[in-house]
Amino acid sequence: MNDDVVGRDRRARLLVVGVIAIGVIVRLLAVRAQGFPTDVGTFEAWAERLAEIGPGRFYEPGYFSDYPPAFLYVLWLLGALFDGELLRLAVKAISIPADVGIALLGARLLWRSAGRTAAIAAAALWSLQPGPIFAGPYWGQVDAVGTLPLFGSLVAAGSRRWLLAGALGALAALVKPQFGIGLLVIGAAAAFEFIREAHPRPVALVIGGAAATAYALSVPFWGVDPTRIAAELVGLVRSASETYPFTSLYAFNAWSVFFDFWKSDTDLVYWGGVLLVVGLVLSVVPLWWRRDTATLLACAVLAGLAFYFLPTRAHERYLFPVFALALPFAAARKRVLPPYVVLALAFALSLYYAFTRYEQYVDLRVPQILEATLFSRAGQIGIALVLLGAAAYLVWRLLRGDARLENDTRWSIPVDGPAREGRWILPAGLGTGRAPTRRDVTVAALVALAVLGTRGYRLDWPRDMYFDEVYHARTAFELLAQREPYEWTHPHLAKEIMALGILAFGDDRVSRHESAPATTVMSAVANDGLRVYALADGTIQIAERGASPQTLTQLLGPPQGLAIDDDRIFAVIDQEIDEIDLTPSIRATPSGHLSFSRVRARVGEPAVTSFTVSVGRVLVGTSRSLAVYSTLDADPTIVPIATVAVTAKTDGSEFYALDPQGIVHVISAETAKETRALTGGRPGTAIAYALGPNRVFVARADSATLDVYELETGSHDAVPLANPRTGTFSSGASALAVVPRTDFLYALDEGRVVVVETHGTSPYASIPVGGSMLGVDGEGDTLVVAGPGGADLIETGRHALAWRLPGVLFAALLAFLLVLLARRLFASAVLPALVGLAVVLDGSMFAQARIGMNDIYVATLIVAGWYFVVAAYRPRRSALVDVLIAGVLFGLALASKWAGAYTLVGLLIASIAVTARAYERGRPGTGGPLDLLARRGLNAVILFVSFAVVPAAIYLASYLRWFGGPTIPYGWNLVELTQQMYWYHSSLTAPHPAGSPWWSWPLVLKPVYWYFGASSGGDNAYIYDAGNVVLFWAGLVAFCWCAVAAIRARSVPLAFVVFAGLAQYVAWIPIGRVLFFYHFFTVLPFYLLALAAGLAFLWETGRARLVVGYLAAAAAAFAYFYPFISAQPFPGAQAGMFFILPTWTYECQFYPTFVCNPTIGSSFSVVALFGRLALSVAVAATVAMLIMWSGSPGFSRLLATVRSGTRR
Repeated sequence: MNDDVVGRDRRARLLVVGVIAIGVIVRLLAVRAQGFPTDVGTFEAWAERLAEIGPGRFYEPGYFSDYPPAFLYVLWLLGALFDGELLRLAVKAISIPADVGIALLGARLLWRSAGRTAAIAAAALWSLQPGPIFAGPYWGQVDAVGTLPLFGSLVAAGSRRWLLAGALGALAALVKPQFGIGLLVIGAAAAFEFIREAHPRPVALVIGGAAATAYALSVPFWGVDPTRIAAELVGLVRSASETYPFTSLYAFNAWSVFFDFWKSDTDLVYWGGVLLVVGLVLSVVPLWWRRDTATLLACAVLAGLAFYFLPTRAHERYLFPVFALALPFAAARKRVLPPYVVLALAFALSLYYAFTRYEQYVDLRVPQILEATLFSRAGQIGIALVLLGAAAYLVWRLLRGDARLENDTRWSIPVDGPAREGRWILPAGLGTGRAPTRRDVTVAALVALAVLGTRGYRLDWPRDMYFDEVYHARTAFELLAQREPYEWTHPHLAKEIMALGILAFGDDRVSRHESAPATTVMSAVANDGLRVYALADGTIQIAERGASPQTLTQLLGPPQGLAIDDDRIFAVIDQEIDEIDLTPSIRATPSGHLSFSRVRARVGEPAVTSFTVSVGRVLVGTSRSLAVYSTLDADPTIVPIATVAVTAKTDGSEFYALDPQGIVHVISAETAKETRALTGGRPGTAIAYALGPNRVFVARADSATLDVYELETGSHDAVPLANPRTGTFSSGASALAVVPRTDFLYALDEGRVVVVETHGTSPYASIPVGGSMLGVDGEGDTLVVAGPGGADLIETGRHALAWRLPGVLFAALLAFLLVLLARRLFASAVLPALVGLAVVLDGSMFAQARIGMNDIYVATLIVAGWYFVVAAYRPRRSALVDVLIAGVLFGLALASKWAGAYTLVGLLIASIAVTARAYERGRPGTGGPLDLLARRGLNAVILFVSFAVVPAAIYLASYLRWFGGPTIPYGWNLVELTQQMYWYHSSLTAPHPAGSPWWSWPLVLKPVYWYFGASSGGDNAYIYDAGNVVLFWAGLVAFCWCAVAAIRARSVPLAFVVFAGLAQYVAWIPIGRVLFFYHFFTVLPFYLLALAAGLAFLWETGRARLVVGYLAAAAAAFAYFYPFISAQPFPGAQAGMFFILPTWTYECQFYPTFVCNPTIGSSFSVVALFGRLALSVAVAATVAMLIMWSGSPGFSRLLATVRSGTRR
């Protein structure tokens, strides 16, 4: 055998394995889908029952099971090995090994008789056709399990291995009775052998093999009595056939055409039975003349078609085995392939129809247009006629001479060789790159700095948490406070990094000190920074931010309460309530004896216990009641509740009065009536309200504990202020204050201010102070802690910056590494700059970097890991070190988000492909660092350690401090936590107006709405996660071009870009949960890299001006949409100019079905639009000039562009 033949055989084997592997991957992705819960649940219940009580009692009277024993052995094994979700996944994956076996058996059968190309075609036809994938791992059915022994029995009979044929035929029949067609055909062939050739041995062996197999499989279930076994089997088949007495159970046959589905077949079942018997008898007639493998398979095909089309009560999947039995003919005979393909596609469509009829059980929905056309009554008849016609033509071809295994097709295997006609020649700049030089690092650093600058500007706005920051950033604070993490559905590394950012940049300390009167007993701070001090003798002093206090006026007695509402100061003493109206001149030069604007006498009333002002209303609490004054000129409304402390909702619609027993009374501001009481707490000293989480906080009097009330549900939680980060306390907090901008709570206890994040009630920092009174300078982002010794000032506006800044740093690192990765991949020095510019100008790259979520972390770590994988092929020092570093980075990615697992699967596929390529060339082990056979197989161990052991160890280490610790939620161990994480994501199917399917992401059809804020001046602020449409839409074209060019030009760098992107993208396709545009983010670096490769092709082939113009347009789009992605305020009436597609509005939704009735709630002027466009054009012109300048001699030395001028 010459080298060429050996090479072709080797290549063919790899192709067979490759197409089967692709089929397996697709099936594994489909396994995660919900499937048909009733069928899957039934199999699970049988598996658990067998594992619990064994086979002897399985078929007890009254227990439903319509399957014979053979398949139950598989379930018995699975039930013994797995439970819970793992059992569900195992049940759904049962068909995958059988599918592999069918593909291999079909390929092996044709390898010698029809050639290697037909064998490859057979493996591909079975592995990739939609019917087996949908019916098996997606639906959860097991037809492939019975089809494999059915197929094998016929092949064995064709090889004259009659005993094995009988045994396999019985095994198939005992999986499902309809698979007994194999025994029928084999039995007829053996009988004809006896009649025509006088050979009794085949009949004896078939009967003996079938009987022995059936008996052996049945004994554990029904005992050793053969008569009982026979009676039980007959009864089981009869019971199953009588379960559904209807015309057609979604089988698209003649009964469905004339009588519709699921109609009573009382008057038709007899005729259906007669037709079936006639059809089965006719199907074995060709065996009278020929009994070779091809004829046996052809007769089985006829019998399978008869079982589907002729009787009533046929199920939608009865046609399944036909596709395996006809597989050799479809791959080898050119006239059989067309009806086979038509039949396969129509069958898959019929399965889709049948599956989606059970809307109460399944999560798959049919688009309305499909429901109204193909799935209408006329459409159903049309599908049935297509199936009938294709089946009839298939029968005709088999009877007319195509029941042969010789090859008459023109399949061919691609061969390697020198560049031949039709092969693309790419510019030299798209050739293989090299290790980055100092100039490349400089370019990458410049891009990283641009990312830092653009993403870091106004990073601290909005100051409060938005979108999923209320999960991820909140949990970062909970980790610091050692509370149970609220967001446990993702790994925690990203949140741990955010927690480090909070510690490093939160600035929770006394930043400066200012003077305050020595005899101050009360203080208040206005939102604009005005300080008001009430002295022991009743003197009221005021001070602007940073100025010395000046006397404003004098009260008639010692102050009992002090508050500020806009430009009014309110003070209460035992005798009266005083209102002091301020003007700019009074604030600038207080007279020292200013008259009160209003006075309300308090004659004979109890001593004041609490005092506040809310949206103009004055609230005075006493030991008997709460008095509510709409104005001081009007009589108060008395609420008969003894009040220790009182606060109000931000909009003034509700008051919250704390009574001496610790009960919080919720009072309507409109009616001054109590609406409900919040219980569960203990007596307290102070109360505060936080808008973001919509919670009320009470400081307990007897301990350093916060009673926390969830207003939406009324639930209560008690949270201690003491923890390892804040220290210990011996008494309760004396004062509480909430910063409205950030929703952070500050509790004053024993000379320390404890900082509390309110969404998770996480006390995480303790700041020593000298004061005893708290006030919030809103505009100055300062907490003022006043006391006799002056006022300590604590910064309050750095928290948002602190939890977001690590994300911006990672975004800069992502840009830096992506530029260097481009240099490693491609020879062109301009391509790295192009991808860097694309990163800077993309809206999704911008928005994702600025939010406290985990996507930016996992994307950066994935890019970093791939960089070192690529670097291992041209290492500076050691490829082994690069591979280990890549493994560590991928492990960190996995510990940030499970999307990192997609990369590890991609690496496995890449390793297999590299190994196979080297093997196919006849040089095993020469494929480089990813070759499993390199170093005489030692490399497989290295790769396993690097990309399996190391990532798994890092993932486990990220949970190390929680093993058995207090912060794993709900007392779960790590295994239970992982199960809950999976169940959460797999069951997240509730429709969401911002959700979008995977196919819409490259088109930016549904940006994710993250934030909306409105100001009193009419300006609004928005944050949408929206990609730059100029980059995205062209990126789709470029990505497809890269895929084609990688194949046509045999370009490894382009192939890598496409592969790395698809490794992250394809995994989302079969997922049944609600998806969002931001799930595309881990694909985006490679998507932009593909775009840069396409632009570099234009640049290298003399179309630089086109590239400059395109990048200028991308810059214009970024500038135009900048307010839309950055929370930069703009007039609310102009919001409509950013919704360029109807699907961008909330009125257009993709889940559960597509509905779009857009209404843009605001109109905008032409002047505003042209102003926005003018700014965008100016930015575009600036970018264009900068790019043109980059072509100057000075800059070209920095970017030494490779120009080959070659074209395709």
